Amino acid sequence: MNHFASPSRFEITASRSASRKTFIKDSFFTSPFKIMKPFAQDDGGIAVFLQSASPGILEGDVQLHRIKVEQGASLEIRSQSFEKIFKMDKGKSAERKIFAELMENSSLIYRPLPCIPFSKSNFSSTTEISLSKNSRMIYEDCICAGRCASGEIFDFTLYKNLIKIFREKKLVFYDNLFLEGSDGKDNPVLKERLLEKTMFAGFTHCGSMLIFGYSDKVDIKKIRSTLSLKEKLLYTEENTSSGNDGKQTILVEASENDCGDFIIRCLSRSAEKIQKAFEQVRNILK
Repeated sequence: MNHFASPSRFEITASRSASRKTFIKDSFFTSPFKIMKPFAQDDGGIAVFLQSASPGILEGDVQLHRIKVEQGASLEIRSQSFEKIFKMDKGKSAERKIFAELMENSSLIYRPLPCIPFSKSNFSSTTEISLSKNSRMIYEDCICAGRCASGEIFDFTLYKNLIKIFREKKLVFYDNLFLEGSDGKDNPVLKERLLEKTMFAGFTHCGSMLIFGYSDKVDIKKIRSTLSLKEKLLYTEENTSSGNDGKQTILVEASENDCGDFIIRCLSRSAEKIQKAFEQVRNILK
């Protein structure tokens, strides 16, 4: 149960100095959040680890994140560990809202570690990102089916993740992930639907990587080549990597929107496989 009387807040503003170095201009956080001392990056930017004194997301939690990257600044936000979403009583839930604003010529890399929704957890997240002219952003997200090693696969109650991205106040990306699990095995039909070929196809981990504002550095052919994807309009099961047992270990596809931004989707049986695929792409964007 949530022990905080008001929403837990994490706010940060990154700015650039006259020497072209990014620094934290302003920050504010309430329990359970903390911010580590930033790590300097080779490009003059900074990496910030968002820490939490809580074991994870608990029933009744309400989180509010606000991120602002001022003109010319470069900020990367990471998390300290996988995020656990704990069991909740029937009718109870937790939520998080993230607002990010990128000013002209700024960049943001947002890559928290994967989340693990436990059996009977109910969680919703809303993210709104506002991009300005010549700003860049890399956004990563990964969800596990649950504590797979313990037999909890899609046994959560509900998991929602809404992402809206605006460029110069125009909506350029909208993604609404809405998953209903078995609610602690009480509704096995819902779990079976998630395991069907039209959904997770037997995989247990789902990852998304959004790359906005990098069309001057790479094109979709380069990204597809990096991920060892063939030149095809539609993905097929051939675009997979198999383990020693012959089973597919990861399924990846990359696409491009009308604005020249890139969207990468992954299905796997391991969060590590998805993280490695994302790292491969990040390396060609540096």
